[in-house]
Amino acid sequence: MKWDSRALFRGKGRRRLIGSVVTLAVLGAGYYGFQLQYPAAKTARACSGMLAVDSVLDLAGKSKLSLLGLGFSVSSRQFDVSGDVTEPAGLATRCTVDGIEIAIETAAGAQNAYGAYQDDEKTTPVPLSGGWQGLMVTKNEEATASVLLSCKNWSPKEGSGILVTADSPYDVEATESIRLKLARAATGTAQRAAEKTGCQTEPGDSGELAAPEATARTVSVGSATGTCKGMTSTQRVRETAAGKSPVEECVLDGGLRLVSAYGPFSDASDAVVNGKYGGHDTPSGVDRSTAWTSATCQGALGIGYYHASPVEGSDRKFSSDPLTKEERADLEHFAEQSAVRHGCGAPAALPS
Repeated sequence: MKWDSRALFRGKGRRRLIGSVVTLAVLGAGYYGFQLQYPAAKTARACSGMLAVDSVLDLAGKSKLSLLGLGFSVSSRQFDVSGDVTEPAGLATRCTVDGIEIAIETAAGAQNAYGAYQDDEKTTPVPLSGGWQGLMVTKNEEATASVLLSCKNWSPKEGSGILVTADSPYDVEATESIRLKLARAATGTAQRAAEKTGCQTEPGDSGELAAPEATARTVSVGSATGTCKGMTSTQRVRETAAGKSPVEECVLDGGLRLVSAYGPFSDASDAVVNGKYGGHDTPSGVDRSTAWTSATCQGALGIGYYHASPVEGSDRKFSSDPLTKEERADLEHFAEQSAVRHGCGAPAALPS
C-alpha cells in the first residue's frame, strides 16, 4: 500500500493539522509574552533601553537568568532638561527598577546633579576609581552615584555630555558590596547611554572599579595624600582620595571648607542665574562668605569652580575677618591641583 501524503490535508487530517498549528502559535505567543515579563527583559526596556542590564539586576539582587518577574516593578518616563538644549533621541529619561532610581540626561541643563550631591558638609562626595569622572555620596545608609561623560561630538546646545545618577536600592543598607554594585550599574549605564546616543567619549576602566569609601577621612596635614595634600593653614584635615570626581572637598579643621565643582555640579547652583562662575559674574573674587576662583575646562566639565567658605557652625565673615596668607595659599593650591587632575586650564588669580 502506498502512502498518500495528500491524505494528510483532506478532511479530519487537515483540521487536525490546522488545530495543531494554531495551538503552537498560541503557545509560542504566550511564551514570548511571558519572556517579556522576565526581570531582564523588563529592565532592558526601561530608560529608553540605556541601562546596563546585568549590573542593574545584580544591584537589585536578581540574576539575568531569573524567570520570576512577579513583583519585580519597573517604570519609566521621559522629561525635558533646559529649553536651550536639544537632547538626542531617548534623553532625558528616568526609571525605577525594583526600588532602584536612575536618571539619564544631558550634562548641559541637567536637573539631577544636586539630587546626588547636596552641598552639605556632612555628606562628602567620594570619587569613583578606574579613571571614571564620577562620585558617590553615602548618607543615612543609602548611597547615590553620579557619572559624567563628555561627548566630543556634542556642542553645549546638544548637551555637551551625559550625566547618570543612580540610587542604591530603597531600604537596603549601602554596604561595601552594594556600593561596588552601584558604581558598576552607574558607569555601565553611562557607557550604554553613550553607545545608544552616538556620544563619542572616553570612559573609565570598568575592570579597575572598586567600592568607594562611605565617608571622608580625618588625618594630620602631613599624612594627607588626597584632596587636602599640601595644605598648611591647619593641623588636621578631612579629605577623600584625589580622583576625577566632578565635585571634590577638603575641610581644614576649624577653618575653611574647600570645594571644587565642575559642569552640571557648578551650573546647578541655586545662584547660577547670577553668573556662570558658580553664581558669580567674575572668574575670581571674595564676598562676605565665599572666596572663589575658576578655570576653563573641556567638554561637559565646562567651568571649574573652586571656592572656600567658613566651616559649618562658624559665624566668620570674610568682610571683617579676611583670609590669612596661609588660607589663601591653600585655596590656590587646592584649585590648581584639582584643575590639573581634570585637565583644565590654570585657575584665575585671586584678587589681591
